[in-house]
Amino acid sequence: MYAPSIENQLASHSTVEMVNYYHRLFLVCSAPPHYPRTKNLRLATRTYSQLRYQSTHHNRSLPEDRRKPSSWSLIIASTLLVAVTSGTIWSYQAASREQEQKKKKHIRTHQYSPFEINHSKLLTPDTALIELDIIGTLDPIDSPFYIESVYLKQPALQIERPYTPLSSLTPSGLPPKDPAELASKKTIELLVKRYQDGDMSTYLHHVRKPGNQLEIRGPVPTWWSPKDQIDELVFIAAGTGITPAIQLIRRIFHQQTTTANLPKFKLIYLTRSLDSAYLLDELQKYQSTYPELMTFKLLVDQCVNQTSVTQNLKIDKVGRLTLSDLRKWVGNHNQDDTKKMILVCGPDSLICAVAGCKGRGYNSQGDLGGMLKTLGYSSDQVSKL
Repeated sequence: MYAPSIENQLASHSTVEMVNYYHRLFLVCSAPPHYPRTKNLRLATRTYSQLRYQSTHHNRSLPEDRRKPSSWSLIIASTLLVAVTSGTIWSYQAASREQEQKKKKHIRTHQYSPFEINHSKLLTPDTALIELDIIGTLDPIDSPFYIESVYLKQPALQIERPYTPLSSLTPSGLPPKDPAELASKKTIELLVKRYQDGDMSTYLHHVRKPGNQLEIRGPVPTWWSPKDQIDELVFIAAGTGITPAIQLIRRIFHQQTTTANLPKFKLIYLTRSLDSAYLLDELQKYQSTYPELMTFKLLVDQCVNQTSVTQNLKIDKVGRLTLSDLRKWVGNHNQDDTKKMILVCGPDSLICAVAGCKGRGYNSQGDLGGMLKTLGYSSDQVSKL
């Protein structure tokens, strides 16, 4: 015989008996636990871990402060946990901030970064030469015909202006390669002339002291041409427009062991006076080093008594540049098969007179005009910087 199941047993009882059965079962399950009456009530109510601890210590009675953790222990443990967690978070945030600061100190094309001024000096009463160390790794350009600029920001007015460094930040990919050009840290020189109505130039002269910072982005290409496509390069410059010419000269002739593949370079430099001219000694040095390649013509509006510094300089003309000067020094178009490129940089009055005015749009070349059009040159042979 088999024992009937609970369901079969309950099925044989009435509904009232079933209700009473479940009620008694509920009372039994919900009743509080029964502890045996003992002389040592604390022993009966100890936890399993406490009894185990007592048994391993030869049934010695536990002190009161060992039976449960004190409030001070909890406070110390919590404090240590918070300290360790906070230290970990702080270390992670510090590392993140350090990485972000390193990124900010590298020059970037579309985002400004602060760089500290190392040195500055006045070349003339209204022109300063500012030196900064720039950090950034840039890809080389396989052409000597390359000019670039950097943008500086005036933080109060939120305006930016392009300035051409005297040396290019972007290294040359042509041999021989200079290790200094491939370094991530370079010193750039900015030639800044203060104008009476120039917000940016006034600001730069105000903060040009060493230790101050300037916000810079770049470099941005101003002009370039593929290598082996220019046999003769002519640069007509006036005022601070000499800076891209110097950058280009340094790039072409710097660290060159052979002159076989170098183009001829003609520089026509216009200045009001010798006192307002810039870096004439460097230009004379390049001309004496590469006499077969470089031709330097100096035009001065006003000739004053030459000082000991300028007395060795050769002045080719006192007065303004004329069409006959360009015909003599540059020549007409199609005189030979020479691939010639002419760059013009300076005040708007000079650009308009020599090559026609620029267009109204940003970096617009406008139509070719002026003396160069009269000499027969086309727009693809002339660039206005």
